Amino acid sequence: MTEVFNDFVPTRASLLKGKPVNDYQEVSFTSYKSKGKKESTKMDSEDNILKNDLDVKKVKHEIVKLSIEGLNPLKKEEAKIQLAIKLGAKPPKNKYKNYKELIKERKEHKEKIKKQESFQQLGKNAIGKSTAKGKSFDKKRKKEGILDVYGKVSKDVKISKFNKR
Repeated sequence: MTEVFNDFVPTRASLLKGKPVNDYQEVSFTSYKSKGKKESTKMDSEDNILKNDLDVKKVKHEIVKLSIEGLNPLKKEEAKIQLAIKLGAKPPKNKYKNYKELIKERKEHKEKIKKQESFQQLGKNAIGKSTAKGKSFDKKRKKEGILDVYGKVSKDVKISKFNKR
């Protein structure tokens, strides 16, 4: 039952079948090689969009730089700092303050907040005006003077003799 075949090694499965399998494929591995640049319309349009975005960014940057040139020296320095922060620089450190002055400012800030909270509990804003809306609140706020009554007709007006007919 053993037959000799050219370029074929018999296996148990092939011997059981009785006929050799010569239909084999040889596979060879080739590593990836870049195929140069392909010209495609999609890639070109995307590249153009990216280039346009970069051009717009560059133009905006140039405009900001030109607008900084026209400022006075103090504002010019501030604008340059803001531009650097916008481009990714770290913001400058806070300036030194005297410790006593810092404590004083914080105390004033706390008092201001407490005052606002007390006004809020009373139903008033920071200025002291009422936050409630409606006619009754508006009437209470109005002050009656000589001119306030002028030109207004009250509802309980008596009908005079001349209007009766």
